[in-house]
This record gives sequence, structure tokens and C-alpha cells, in this order.
Amino acid sequence: MVSGMATIHDIARHTGLSAATVSRYLNGHPYVSKEAQLTIQLAIKELGYVPNDSARVLRSGQTRRIALVIEDAAHPFYSSLIAGVGAAAARLGHDILVQQVRGEAWHPGRLMQLVVTRAVDGVIIASELSPWSEYGDWLTDFPLVTCDQALQHADLPGVYIDHRQSTLDGLHHLYEQGARNILCLHTTPTSPCSSNTIRLTAFQEFAEGYPNAAIATQQVSDDLLHNGEEVFAAYTAGAFPFDAVFCGSDDLAAGILMAARKRGIAIPEQLKVLGFDDQPLAEVLGISTIHQPVRTMGERALEHLIQCTTSPGTHPRSIQIAYRLIHREST
Repeated sequence: MVSGMATIHDIARHTGLSAATVSRYLNGHPYVSKEAQLTIQLAIKELGYVPNDSARVLRSGQTRRIALVIEDAAHPFYSSLIAGVGAAAARLGHDILVQQVRGEAWHPGRLMQLVVTRAVDGVIIASELSPWSEYGDWLTDFPLVTCDQALQHADLPGVYIDHRQSTLDGLHHLYEQGARNILCLHTTPTSPCSSNTIRLTAFQEFAEGYPNAAIATQQVSDDLLHNGEEVFAAYTAGAFPFDAVFCGSDDLAAGILMAARKRGIAIPEQLKVLGFDDQPLAEVLGISTIHQPVRTMGERALEHLIQCTTSPGTHPRSIQIAYRLIHREST
């Protein structure tokens, strides 16, 4: 045991490795052999070394921390996004600070404090921040990438799929399968989700292009499993008047399947159901859906943001990720 506080040079002498190798390990660089990593870890324990994060930040100008702003971690979309961001962060030696905006306990000051004090190197935003005027002055010049076309009105760089075209493709698939009375479900117009607004516009665009198809829209309080029953509850006076339902998530599509079958409605003969995202639940239940590679979106957003924070002159840009329609038993 060395006297006083151990340093990188103490670890280097103790292990016989160079100070540069020890420094690379402590700063999360990937090019350190497994044997050297184990040797350094044992030395840290034996010497009682405690990294000085403040000193490291002063030297490098980087915290190696990224803030991720989401709506609700319990939602399948956001849990997949967190998994993608987290996987890329672990691989690149960064930490993630998750900010969940749903709920009264969250307020803008929590994010703004991280930005103003430079406690994070950048921000990934996957939820609307409203009103944008409370955030814009601080965030527009800060390293930032959005996901899923969040904050579309602010014209910020992001990683996303084409929600307009994917929605039109989904409706065209239902039409090709014989559906002529299609119910399109959406969350509230004020929902903190730009993709919701884009889909509403696409519903109208399809209706104008296919006058022999009746396109109706219905608002649901959320796009989760239990909201499927909510849809059918609005038609208790008579038979369900639609031959297809386009859902904003696979969870909601599963809820529609359950509610329909409980009422003796045959899938897909009497009712075709299309989901969105292609979560594992969709494959298990045979739900046709739009495959949105959410985990990949999270990985690409984190990788791109880190590239922008570590490479001078590199600025965030928008990256469009490919989607595809998955045809299963429900249509």
C-alpha cells in the first residue's frame, strides 16, 4: 500500500505497465488487453486508488456522460430505446443519465442543470419538451440528437424512420388485403410525440388518395395493451363497423386482438389488425406490423452524438433508419 492518495503512476509502478496504458484503461478506451485490464483492476483494489473525476473532466473537457430524455421507461418503445443507447454507451465507455419526463415530479430545471453546468457531454431527446421556449435557448447550441422525430418543429438533427411513408405503407397493406373501412387509432393531439402528429396527417393523405376506402380516426388515452378494450367500448350500441384497425403500437394491437376475440370477431376474416414497432409480442401473437428498429435507433443516436462530442468540427446530422412491413396472421 502506498502512503497518501494513490495515483496513476503508482498503479503503473505496481503493475509494471506504462502510465499511458493505465490512463487508457481508466478513461474507458477499448484498446487495453484483457490481461492488462485485470492487472490494473487488482492494483486499484490493493492500492485503494480512487479516480478523480473532476480532474479528468478538467484535463479532457469531457464527462463521458450523456443525458437521455424519454417519456416513460415502462413503455416498450422507450425500454427498447434505452437498451440500444445503453449497449452503445457501455461499448464506448460512457454513462447514461436517464431523464423521464412523464409525471409531476419532473421539471425542466433537472435537464437544464445538467446542460448549464456541463455535467453531461450531450443530450439524446426522445420526447417532446414543451414549451420549447423554455429549453431552446440552452439546447440549440449544445450537442444534441433527437429520436423518433421528437421536436420535429424545432428542426433538430435526429435518428428516425419515415413515419409518414411507413403509415401510408401500412394503410396500403390493409387496403390490398381487402379492407375498405379502416379505423386508425391515435393518442391525444397534444400527445408528447411528433410521430403521432405525422401519422394523423398521413391518415388524411391516404383518405384523399383512396376515395373508395373509408378512413376513420379514433383517439385513445394511450397505446398500451389495456387500451384495446377502450376502443370497442365506444361501439356498445351495435356491431363494430370496421374491417381493419391500424394501431400506433404492437401493445395496442394486441389489446385489439384480445378485445375482438372476446366478442367473437374472427381475425383476420372479419377484422384485420396492424401494429407498429415489431416488438417481440407481435411475433408471438402473429400481429402484422411496421418493423421499427428501435434498439438500432438508440445505438446510432448514441454513436453519432459521441462522435460529435469527441471529433472537433463534426456536427450532429439527421440519420434516417430503414423500416419494413411485416405481414403476419392478423392481416
